[in-house]
Amino acid sequence: MVKPGALCVSLTPRSLDEVFSSDLAGADCAEVRFDYLSNPRDSLTARWDRLPIPVIATCRGKERGGKFEGSAAEEIRLLQQAAENGARFVDLDYRIAEPIAGTDVIASFHDFEKTPRDLTALVNEIGASPGRIGKIATMVNSWDDNRRLFELLSSKAPKPMIVIGMGDMAQITRVLGPSRGSFLTYAGLTPNAAAPGQLSLREMNDVYRFRSLKASTRLIGIIGNPLGHSFSPVIHNKAFAATGLDFVFVKFPVADVKDFFENVRALGIEGLSVTIPHKTAVIPLLGKLTAEAAEIGAVNTVSLRDGIWTGDNTDVDGVRASLDSAGFDPKDKVVVILGTGGASKAAVAAVKGAKRITTLGRREVPEASQHPCDLLINATPVGMFPMVDAAPFQGPIPADVVMDMVYNPPITRLLRSARDQGKTVIQGTTMFLAQAARQFEIWTGHRPPSEIFEEK
Repeated sequence: MVKPGALCVSLTPRSLDEVFSSDLAGADCAEVRFDYLSNPRDSLTARWDRLPIPVIATCRGKERGGKFEGSAAEEIRLLQQAAENGARFVDLDYRIAEPIAGTDVIASFHDFEKTPRDLTALVNEIGASPGRIGKIATMVNSWDDNRRLFELLSSKAPKPMIVIGMGDMAQITRVLGPSRGSFLTYAGLTPNAAAPGQLSLREMNDVYRFRSLKASTRLIGIIGNPLGHSFSPVIHNKAFAATGLDFVFVKFPVADVKDFFENVRALGIEGLSVTIPHKTAVIPLLGKLTAEAAEIGAVNTVSLRDGIWTGDNTDVDGVRASLDSAGFDPKDKVVVILGTGGASKAAVAAVKGAKRITTLGRREVPEASQHPCDLLINATPVGMFPMVDAAPFQGPIPADVVMDMVYNPPITRLLRSARDQGKTVIQGTTMFLAQAARQFEIWTGHRPPSEIFEEK
């Protein structure tokens, strides 16, 4: 039995052995993509009721975005046999769908390029086709697309609907879809296994706590571009779980902050962490800034207070905590900061009282070795995952203490070089955890749990 709100793991096997040896723990059902099999006709002999969870059999033809090279008639024949062999559901494009005895048909629509404008008309077409369940999976290219998919979930449909957005920007639909009315959502054994933007089964269960999400769950996230390096969902979702708060933290890849803020309220988002490259670009879209954020001229935290989007800056808290942890007092010291963006602005505010503060822009950073100082702070993304072998500059490091605001990896190439040269190093993880603790407090009004936000 598959209940509404299920988590389905998509399998893209080359052989039947891969299907029957897969670890399906944590999933409510499994979608088996016959079109990924080296020989899709091998599926004719498989007993799908041997798997520990119900099976959705799918064999998507090339003209419908899959890999199957046979005809639509042969696709249907393979799925009919799958039903006879114990598949609980079959997924067929709604334009070729037909009733199949002994199984429930999912009448589906896929668009791997865009989200069509008239989704209501599409739902009605799917509703008129054979099948107990409808499905819409579309590529999300804007936050307006995400908003329209969520509006679709809140509208009345002629049959239960699966609504999924594809692409990294659409991960919000995969995490929150069932809690907002989607019949089920999909994950892979690995990320992007069957569709772009697909999260792994482990991420859905362990990071996003899929089983605990409800219609009442409050939504927080991080905006930036790219976000592959971010540990924020892991840390904040652990903190929400530890304190028993009904919140979830999701990645929001954002290229256009205006598009995002035009749709953010309709999506129910209440708070944001802001990272590269939006820490200054976001300011004109907010209704209010805290005094410190206004003085710094950069925002890394946004909260909805009395209906007003309010910008704050906890990066400065993170830098101060990092320097305190190393016993470094910037008063009367010479400080060099690499970078001139939002992170750099927070670092400047954190070392107020220094004898001299020098910020080096993109063209000047490679010459940093020519600027002797007591403290060097890297406030650029150079060295951040996945470009872990990069360093902002080469050669001798002209400082006694070196801090890197990059936290993934914890020890960057810059810090390795500094350590090899006998310098005191301050890892970005110290700053990240301190600023994240303050963010948690701003969003929730609760004391941040020390076991999550303090370094072990």
